[in-house]
Amino acid sequence: MAGRTVTREDIQAAAKAYCEVTGLQCSIGEDDHKIRFFKDTPGDGDQVVWEEAGQLRTNNPEFGLEFREYLDGVLQAKVPPKANVPARPQDVAPKGEFDMANWRSKQAKTYTIAGKNAPNAFAVSEEANKRRLCTQIMDSGRTKDLVWGHVRVTDPATGQYREDRVSHEKETFVLLKAWEDANSQAKFQKGLIIGIADNSMPELNPDIRIKGMPAQLWLTMQVMRSWSMADRDAVTKAERRAQLKIMNREWRDDGEIVLEQEEERAVQDSIERARA
Repeated sequence: MAGRTVTREDIQAAAKAYCEVTGLQCSIGEDDHKIRFFKDTPGDGDQVVWEEAGQLRTNNPEFGLEFREYLDGVLQAKVPPKANVPARPQDVAPKGEFDMANWRSKQAKTYTIAGKNAPNAFAVSEEANKRRLCTQIMDSGRTKDLVWGHVRVTDPATGQYREDRVSHEKETFVLLKAWEDANSQAKFQKGLIIGIADNSMPELNPDIRIKGMPAQLWLTMQVMRSWSMADRDAVTKAERRAQLKIMNREWRDDGEIVLEQEEERAVQDSIERARA
């Protein structure tokens, strides 16, 4: 995961404090500086975080988000308040209401692709809001095997608009997600991947458990949960790309742009058949 630049010392100090709050235990590797969180004894299912190139990384995105939020709170506590600067009314949440300003300040705004940092959908949306751009979902939907999103972004000041469309075909989406998750866990679970099934899915060691579940069941749950939200993902990606287009920003390499265009053309016929 990506976010604000942190140091190993920041992470280690936050980890010790986090364990005091949660009752977990943690160990810090002398060579790789990885911090492993566990309940009783180190073993299967450890949650691991580490610093790499100034970014916080983790083997479990869900745990990573929780720890990152705690880490951000620790870092913010270290920053002395500005003297004689009254709080703006929009920054103060009424009692009992959600603190939007505080929530927004904790959101990660970049991700890493091909070794480069790029703004995520949250950061791009913030910039689009500052410019008062209008976003409209032109079309979205799903069938058993296909999801898609088509978004238009308009600049009311000029009338200029740009559009983008993102599609996910189930077989490709599921295979990609399964191998990404399996390879991610295999870095920390020796012998996790034992082969390739007939349907090209990774075959996992039945003796290994992840989050209390047999590894294969855990992987199936991860993949199906992602597919259930794939239509929302398609709309979010289309919105981000359309917003970047109208702001004259291109955050992809030429090869990636060509590949996406080829993929789009390849699935266009499928979309039309699904809507017919």
